[in-house]
Amino acid sequence: MQDWNVDPHQVFGGPIGTNWYSDYVISGYDVKGILGQWGHDYPDQWQKHDDIDSGYGAEAFENMTRWDWAQDLFEWFEYYLQNRGPKPELTAQIQRNDGVWRIEEVWPPRDSELLNLDLGDCDYDGTFVGGGPPVVGGGQTITIDCFDINPNSDIHISGLPTIHLSTVPSFDGGQIFVEMQDLETGLRLGHSTMDVRYHAGGSEPQTVTPGNEVIMMMEFQGIDAILPAGHGIRMILTDTGEDYLAPACGSACTLHVLPSLSELTLPLIDRTDSSILVVPQPIEN
Repeated sequence: MQDWNVDPHQVFGGPIGTNWYSDYVISGYDVKGILGQWGHDYPDQWQKHDDIDSGYGAEAFENMTRWDWAQDLFEWFEYYLQNRGPKPELTAQIQRNDGVWRIEEVWPPRDSELLNLDLGDCDYDGTFVGGGPPVVGGGQTITIDCFDINPNSDIHISGLPTIHLSTVPSFDGGQIFVEMQDLETGLRLGHSTMDVRYHAGGSEPQTVTPGNEVIMMMEFQGIDAILPAGHGIRMILTDTGEDYLAPACGSACTLHVLPSLSELTLPLIDRTDSSILVVPQPIEN
């Protein structure tokens, strides 16, 4: 879930209306997922699991390494290649950002409920993104703080949140990178990025006319995270982030963002302790 070499979107994304993981399940293929908060590593590669930063899996580290990975892999190949042994359970074992594992039928969960947030009801600082030099970025930013999301109880975000931003481009180009954070602690929860020329989705760029409003229908990389009661959400909008390239048009392509006409949608689930998966731990000598 924190692999930024093979992004989660390459498993949980696809063309418009497609989620590769779910669609394979729906199509009748046998699919099993072990979805940890590690990076570009194997589930039992403990030597690499500790090389992670806060907000990128570190909070899940103590319960991250799957010491049963080799056994699961062996049983999978025994059944599907050798026609021996029991059929593996076709479930999704997903780890939340705080380290708790649980079992889902499929991920993202099918029973999530959507929480729609009008960003006009949130506090925001700035309305322009971009204006930095090419390659390195560094232009104007926007901070949006949504305080009153969950005043009385924790909420569990599980799936692919979306943010639909009303924007007015100043050029035929430009992009927005959104980082979602826990407003109280600053802990990173996830991110999304989009070139305005792909505002409607798809794999082909569209010409945008400077001065004309477009809705950038952005989808976050997969998130499975707990937001404690009263913490709220902060979103920081820039023209680039992580290791994504800055817009080629550089300082010419600022984007005017209209938060009052924009919306964030969070997929929420409610899980009891019965779904928790207790994973094997190393044997201490």
